Amino acid sequence: MAWPKKGTRKIVVDGVEWLWHYSAHCYLCSNDVVTVGQAGSPHHLFFDTFSRDFEHTPGHVAASLRWALSQGWNPTNGGDRAMTAKENSFEWLPEGWRHHTDAFNGSKVVDKDQL
Repeated sequence: MAWPKKGTRKIVVDGVEWLWHYSAHCYLCSNDVVTVGQAGSPHHLFFDTFSRDFEHTPGHVAASLRWALSQGWNPTNGGDRAMTAKENSFEWLPEGWRHHTDAFNGSKVVDKDQL
């Protein structure tokens, strides 16, 4: 994935540089999404911003990323995953989902290796 120049920000979490981008219109759907990853890495995290508990701040992005890493996700071989904020914690969305609303519209993330 090429990172857009406009709106992409750098963040350092535990000494590692990451990129994050907030898009009010992701390329696969009409819902808001925050994408996090590393330049040149094949896999990304997608943060569902549908939850009122998600904040579009560097601190919340860092906390979300730390949680995902603590759950075993990594940008090299962790696959594309989506997560959401729920009260004072985080949770994974079902495999292939990018938003809570995917349950209603049948959307599914397709890994490029499956094409």
